[in-house]
Amino acid sequence: MAVAEVLPQVPEDVTADWLCPKIGLNKAAVKINQTISGTATLILMTVTPQEDDNGSDDLHKTKPINLCVKGGFNPTMLAQFPFVLSLYTREIDFYNNVAPNVPRLSLPRKLWAGKSSTNAIVVLEDIAAASGFVFADPVDTWPVDRVALVVEQFAALHAGTWGTQAADNPWLDRHYEDSVLGLCSMWDAIVLAEDRPPVPEYMKDQRRMTAAIQKWFATRNPKFQCILHGDAHLGNTAWSEAEKAPAIVDWQIIHIGSCFTDIAYYVMTALTVDDRRKHEMDLLDRYLAKLHEYGGPKLSRDDPEVMDEYRKSLMAGYSWVLCPYSMQKKERVWAVVSRLVPAMEDHNPVELLERE
Repeated sequence: MAVAEVLPQVPEDVTADWLCPKIGLNKAAVKINQTISGTATLILMTVTPQEDDNGSDDLHKTKPINLCVKGGFNPTMLAQFPFVLSLYTREIDFYNNVAPNVPRLSLPRKLWAGKSSTNAIVVLEDIAAASGFVFADPVDTWPVDRVALVVEQFAALHAGTWGTQAADNPWLDRHYEDSVLGLCSMWDAIVLAEDRPPVPEYMKDQRRMTAAIQKWFATRNPKFQCILHGDAHLGNTAWSEAEKAPAIVDWQIIHIGSCFTDIAYYVMTALTVDDRRKHEMDLLDRYLAKLHEYGGPKLSRDDPEVMDEYRKSLMAGYSWVLCPYSMQKKERVWAVVSRLVPAMEDHNPVELLERE
């Protein structure tokens, strides 16, 4: 019987001996430049290939490589919150099972991804160090032309996974729904706590908002079903000024749902309120055109089902009202909620759901 590999548990375990076989090197010097703690730990490192066993000194092989090793390198967090292992595992499954089938997606290049019963690790190109990408901050906003390029990326993902069924992908479980409803159960400690961003009174009503969220989950139209990024806010994208192109990161909340979830959520978080109001429908038209161009169905916002589904999908953004400051910094929560409230008032998803 094959013995399962023991994966590194702390940053110091990511040694040259462990890493080199994963990325196709014989020998290398490994230097950890930075360790960034969060739900997952990011280990940013430089790997410098050395002479191979035959004394070869190929300049191509000796060029330093900038890598990001991402996984569960905080044993205390894993012990306290065992469920986070499923987040790491889901991202591994995305890179191994989904990304290869969606070639138009702009992602950090994967060199290796694997999982065990105790950890899940993906080795990626460090796109900031290697290609000059700058990661967005949810406090900020992006111009409309950049947002349009990200919308096209989501069209590629959705078209490439259109009609995906849960029965065929058991690893895409109900974690997203369970997580959102779990936050609803901590209402007083989060939504009604001091120093929270201002929202209309109805958005503070636990019974009403929880019922709306449950109704949204229960009534998502299956004709728009595909694989979603699931956490499609501005902070999970990066921009290369040199390439004039975006990249999408952090695939830990990938799940099956309505395609408009990613679009409505991203447009709301990434644009100023004025830009969203001026350009939102143009961006939706662009998404629908690219969805069809990339192999998905031909849809139109003249179809009431399309617009109802888009409007209801704004409920995804309400997760920021439910977001504790231990998960996202206060300034980020306030910034996103300040964009969410006008969007929900413009589209009235709660009232729409209550009428169904």
